[in-house]
Amino acid sequence: MPNAGAEGEIIDGLLKDAEAALAEGAVARATGLYHAVLASSPDHPGALRQMGALEINRGRPENALALFERAKAKGLDADLCHAIATAFRMIGRPGLAHSALAAALSMDPHHAPSLYDQALEHQRKGELGQARALYVKLGSLGGMHSKALLNYGVVLYRLGNLVAAERWFQAAAQIDSASPLPFINLAMVYRVWGFLPQAVACLEHAVSLAPANAEAHWNLANALLASGDFKRGFAEYEWRFRRKDRGERPMTMPRWAGEPLADKTILLTLEQGIGDALQFVRFAADLAAQGASVVVECHAGLEALIATAPGVARAVAAGTKGVADVHAPLLSVPHFLGVRLETISASTPYLRAPEGAAFELSGKYKVGLVWRGNPQHENDQWRSVPLSLLTPLRDVPGVAFYSLQVGAGAADLQAAPWIIDLGPRLTDFGATARAVSALDLVITVDTAVAHLAGALGKPVWLLIAQGNDWRWLHGREDTPWYPSMRLFRQRKHRNWQPAIKLLAAALGDAAARHP
Repeated sequence: MPNAGAEGEIIDGLLKDAEAALAEGAVARATGLYHAVLASSPDHPGALRQMGALEINRGRPENALALFERAKAKGLDADLCHAIATAFRMIGRPGLAHSALAAALSMDPHHAPSLYDQALEHQRKGELGQARALYVKLGSLGGMHSKALLNYGVVLYRLGNLVAAERWFQAAAQIDSASPLPFINLAMVYRVWGFLPQAVACLEHAVSLAPANAEAHWNLANALLASGDFKRGFAEYEWRFRRKDRGERPMTMPRWAGEPLADKTILLTLEQGIGDALQFVRFAADLAAQGASVVVECHAGLEALIATAPGVARAVAAGTKGVADVHAPLLSVPHFLGVRLETISASTPYLRAPEGAAFELSGKYKVGLVWRGNPQHENDQWRSVPLSLLTPLRDVPGVAFYSLQVGAGAADLQAAPWIIDLGPRLTDFGATARAVSALDLVITVDTAVAHLAGALGKPVWLLIAQGNDWRWLHGREDTPWYPSMRLFRQRKHRNWQPAIKLLAAALGDAAARHP
């Protein structure tokens, strides 16, 4: 039997061999060595911690937590608290993870891994100011690894500090030049600034680094489409279904890939938002011209409106079965039709307001307003406009304003008695279409109402944030999608006043010319 001193030497040797094995990437050998340590000394804290870390890396946080709990008996420090927090987070116990992180930082306020995870916690909750403060502290401690640099840049981007965000993304790219993520994020900044060639170059580089990365392809698609390169853009757009948690819905019928459709029924399946449906249903006419019977899936309440589009044989609720020979996601249709910027069908109106109660509106020049979009949209903080900023419109003579706002933003009207609220009557998009048809002009941010007004052929003015959605292209005041639409672009990030001032002047001219 070896004496205690000899046993300690054996364990130390095993631990050194395990560390060397990990350094060489020999995880299985290291695991065996840690098992040997624990066979001799079941409560050895170092071996328990390392085995727990290996279980974390294997995606087995429950096993890791059990090992960490055993290690706690020999003493608790910031490193072990952080490891426990990681296991709880992976298990899906955010409250316990938060408590463990707090314990780690109470023991060591400068514990860099815990500071980083706490910053991420605030970031995920949208508490950007708190996240920024933690990243600043982490930076002062020299703990900014490539992921921290990247996430700090994301926080700054969301706070609107694009100059600083670009700097941190560049720093992350220098440290981890083999990762596509810094280049994807750099492209986001360049998109907002309107530097489309630079954005495309970054994303092409990201794709070259990670050819199977769906986010790189998705962002490249958006940059190419914004540039007007529809051939490459719509091809890359097909990657959208490979993004995490964005898979294509399983269907029992084959997916259409551009083959002849004569005497076949095709189902255009629902995807993305109502605005997308209103914009892309125009392509039903092209499919019908090939001899297809076109069935379109709809958002609830949209069936009667979509059914008015040329080429639509039927509009059905999402999930309706047994209605077609083949199917295609609605936004894939332009790719397989070979749509190019110069071939977009601009024939409007292609939708009609369905039958229902008419809107009898008064006023010399009747203008509908929408100032906020869906708050769940990833860029809604930039595309929506505070209603208070539209106050200059109130002073334009001869104009009666009507709110088309429903849901988010409707409460803003309490501070704007100069706007007549139509919201309670807008029970579905058929009603909204009838309201729009009764107006002389619609002024809106980038929402479904913009597409509705354009598809109805109604004059519509669109306030667009810098770094706008791809479909509005770059630098144009008009759009090939809707001849009746005029674009008022934000020229500086988050600064709406110049665009609204220009819009107010144009509104005065339009109202003065109105009979």
